[in-house]
Amino acid sequence: MELFEIKKDIVTFSPQALTLEPFHKLWVRDTSKDKSVAVAELAAIYFYADYKSDFSTIVHPEEKLEMIKSVVVGLPDNWVNDETFDEAVSFYKEMQKTISTILLEDARQAVSTVSSFLRTIDLNEVDGKGKPVHDVKKVADTLGNINRITESLAKLEEQVKKDILEKADKLRGNKPKAVFEDGL
Repeated sequence: MELFEIKKDIVTFSPQALTLEPFHKLWVRDTSKDKSVAVAELAAIYFYADYKSDFSTIVHPEEKLEMIKSVVVGLPDNWVNDETFDEAVSFYKEMQKTISTILLEDARQAVSTVSSFLRTIDLNEVDGKGKPVHDVKKVADTLGNINRITESLAKLEEQVKKDILEKADKLRGNKPKAVFEDGL
């Protein structure tokens, strides 16, 4: 079941999403007539937790949430995530979880760690005896493997997309699709 998708550059959600307790809580607590805060919070959940989100490559949770808060239309300036929002995020992440999404998240974290290391390494740093702290050969080897690392990450992202699409195709109302249901 696709709970969230982007239609005409707007995050939309299926009516079924509001029948799920964590999303329903967000909806009913917004007492405004247009439900603009609830809609914005649901969009923020999509951007924060969906593997297809443009923000999915931001690894650090606080940085990701701050970026999303700054761009999602409808969130009040003083909005902060609370337990209800965090519960909905956790629920949505759990619903999407597969072996490949777990591996993708771990791989993105590892790539972020390597990237941070390369940004902050000082090859001129020496220990108390005047010897270099970092092995230049290891750094060069890491740089030489960056192309392989990025290719592997791209392949894993494609595998996740494929797995999610296959999962969605297999289930419709928790029942397998019938033969020829999608046509020939």
